[in-house]
Amino acid sequence: MPTVEGNGPPAPPAGAVAPPLPSATLGRFVAAVTAVVGTSMFGWQTVLVDRDATRERAECVAGLTDLPAPIDVRAGTVNEESLAAIQSCLGTLRADSVRQMAVGLAVLAAVTAAGYLLAPWFECRLRGLRRLDRTPGTEALRAALAGLVREAGLRRPPVFVVSRSARISGNTFGAGPVRYVRLDLGLVHAQRTAPQVFRAVVLHELAHVRNADIHLTRLTIALAWAFPLAVLVPVAVNYVGSVPARRLLDDGWRLVAFALIVHASAWSVLRAREFAADARLLGGDRATARALLAADNRRTGRWAGLGSAFRFHPLSRARADTLDHPGRRFAARPVEALGAGLAAGIAAPPLLDLTASLPHQLPSSDRLTGGAFATGLLLGVPLALVTTGALWRCAWWARHTGTAAATGTAFGAALACGLVVGRRLSWITAYTDQHRAWWIEVVLGLLWIAGGALLGRWVAGSARAYLRSITPEQTRRTRLAWAGAVLATTVLTAWSLGFLLMLDFATLDGETTLLRLVAARQGHPDVVTPLTLLDLPGSYLRIAAAQVPHLFALPLLALLYPVLANPRASRQAVRLGVVAGGVGALLLPLVPLGLGVAARDPGLSTSTAAAMVNGHTLVPVTFVELTVAVAAVANRRLPLPHALLAVLTAGLLLAPAIVAADTTVPCVTGASRGCVPIVDGIAVDRALTHALVVAPTAAVLAATVGAALAAGLAGSVRRRRWTAAGLAVGLAAAGTVALAMSRPATTATVSRDPCLVGVWRLAAGRYHLPVPADSTLGGLADLTQDSTVELTSGPEGGYATAYRADGTATDLYDLSSAQGALGGHTVRYTQRGVKTYRWSTDDGRYREYDQVHSGGESVLRAGAREVKIAAGSQESTATYDCAADRLTLRTDDGGAWSEETFVRSPA
Repeated sequence: MPTVEGNGPPAPPAGAVAPPLPSATLGRFVAAVTAVVGTSMFGWQTVLVDRDATRERAECVAGLTDLPAPIDVRAGTVNEESLAAIQSCLGTLRADSVRQMAVGLAVLAAVTAAGYLLAPWFECRLRGLRRLDRTPGTEALRAALAGLVREAGLRRPPVFVVSRSARISGNTFGAGPVRYVRLDLGLVHAQRTAPQVFRAVVLHELAHVRNADIHLTRLTIALAWAFPLAVLVPVAVNYVGSVPARRLLDDGWRLVAFALIVHASAWSVLRAREFAADARLLGGDRATARALLAADNRRTGRWAGLGSAFRFHPLSRARADTLDHPGRRFAARPVEALGAGLAAGIAAPPLLDLTASLPHQLPSSDRLTGGAFATGLLLGVPLALVTTGALWRCAWWARHTGTAAATGTAFGAALACGLVVGRRLSWITAYTDQHRAWWIEVVLGLLWIAGGALLGRWVAGSARAYLRSITPEQTRRTRLAWAGAVLATTVLTAWSLGFLLMLDFATLDGETTLLRLVAARQGHPDVVTPLTLLDLPGSYLRIAAAQVPHLFALPLLALLYPVLANPRASRQAVRLGVVAGGVGALLLPLVPLGLGVAARDPGLSTSTAAAMVNGHTLVPVTFVELTVAVAAVANRRLPLPHALLAVLTAGLLLAPAIVAADTTVPCVTGASRGCVPIVDGIAVDRALTHALVVAPTAAVLAATVGAALAAGLAGSVRRRRWTAAGLAVGLAAAGTVALAMSRPATTATVSRDPCLVGVWRLAAGRYHLPVPADSTLGGLADLTQDSTVELTSGPEGGYATAYRADGTATDLYDLSSAQGALGGHTVRYTQRGVKTYRWSTDDGRYREYDQVHSGGESVLRAGAREVKIAAGSQESTATYDCAADRLTLRTDDGGAWSEETFVRSPA
């Protein structure tokens, strides 16, 4: 639809028109640099590896097979002995990785710099070029060139040189402050025989100087030469010297693919500069250039168009068509996004290896998470420049001419597709021992392509929103708005790429992966289902949001960038959020009041009721924010960024209500004596994280999917082919999921006593523990010699257990406690959270294994001192007696024993 007012779209501008935005040449140059650096990083990791040191490390690690795993992901524990042994084997591995990358990039930079600086000298020597100002008898020619320089608007004239070639052509080159314009001898003679041709060709070359693309061109050529010299040759020498020929043949296609990507990216820069130079020709000069291009009688066809991707200069027909249709220069081509995505995807795994191996850990929960998002930030900058440059130029041209702008869907999808494919092409990923199911790879790829399409739509929508309120004469405001879009897009792209890398490692099949952890929480750690895969992103989001919330708060703030372009809609969104959030904040404290009545039921333990309140106060918050997002999107005046603004506004009002609901739990359930609400720091963090990070993310994603489905159904009549294709893809995805779910799970036969199935609550518990003087508890109690302690627990400080027939069970703690006396001090052990595990019985014996703790903590207090301890998660066995309404579990492990008595709960 037209984006300007009037009786139809205005005519295109007659003169040379260029938006106050970075050119397509600069965007393609950024993609080319990313491609060269990304593809070169994998080679130096193999070339500079110390083979002897690598062999020694491998033999050392292989000798540690008898030790337990250093990190038990299911249990959430760390074996310090195994971890120390592995670190001693690895030795200087991290330092070596950093050195390999640093040396490789330094060599690449040195070769590129040498090629860039020496190229002009070789050009002048090999072609025998002569400076025009030092050639006698050329005063008239120099006067004509001086007039053309002034007409081109150059402040400082370039250095003109003449070659012996008889062609009617020219070229530009240079290094640093020196800029040369080469005039072939045939062009010099054309000044007298065909002055219009001479004028058009010279103005075209001077346009390169005016566009400041000479240095971009020469740097691109230097990078293209540096890639084979600094990467392919050393890698080939390394393979020939040490790697079997079979491996070399297997990996040859990968090297060829990298070389094609690098050179296709480099040559696209050289072609883009020609279109930009042609655009500066006006009037008769443009007609002359059009006639020269039409005189090119070389055949063009399908193969010529395919081969144009590897040409220095574009085809004459393509240049002529662009002169006739200037809008083609501003089209957002998905192939450009595909190339940039491939380059970034190839660079991501080795760059992650580098950032995760730095001597100092980056600010994050662990090295891998910090390295993943740092990698996303480093690669997000070039991707943001490419994406915003292309889509903003397209939106600017549409605004200038009244034509329809690109939606950005295909551009963003191509970018994400390139990221996914490039990641699989990368050296590091390709050589990782991955046993990932094919349907997992397909589902993750489709999810990321859909995410890329949404990112492209967001960038294009931001461009339309800002350019709609900025007049073409306001160049400074246009540049500032584009700079803000680059910053916001960088944050979103960095988060997306970091999330992709984390899920890439999380879905590897192994004993210590997040995918197995999620499967264990669902009760089947040995079987991965599609439901497990769908639950994986949500689980990672909840875990990471609790540990490093800024990694998720920044993308949400970046999504709000288009809101600044429409203050009126922003005020409407804020009003919607205030109304919905205010109503929800008033009603939310009623949740614990209603459940407090149920807590008075003698068949339901108070701790179980309190845990229900704590766990379910977040559900209404999510529902309120989801309702706000859907209501905002349903109103066509409020697009998705404004919906997010409304959701965050409601979240700000709901966060205090969550804290208030949590603090009233002891009062309404009778879990504490008296009624003195205490604000818990953990509850505050949980409320803020959920109301301002987790719930807004879920609400916006749901609103986005709903809006996309509604738009697809609305356009189904007009686009029947796309609707049929979407249905086919949906049916194929459903068939894939059904096929994966229909695979029989191979599980061993386990005996389970049906008497245990049901909900039990602790009635009495006794725990006898030896306490060494040098233990944590011994230090808290100031013991001077080994001792023992006996802790007891009752219904008021117990917990609830739910045994299920499928062999899974859940322990629900809410400040469950056991206390006793030791050395004159009152010892109290409190625990809160949820523990999920598997259970089995056999001839009076009870077994508990595959334990997973989530959302809680354990505190050991002796007197006035306390310490937080990690919850123990290991396989345990006990004897049991089960009757209709009573269950007794007894454990005996050396000097430690326990006895717990449960009563069946009707709840």
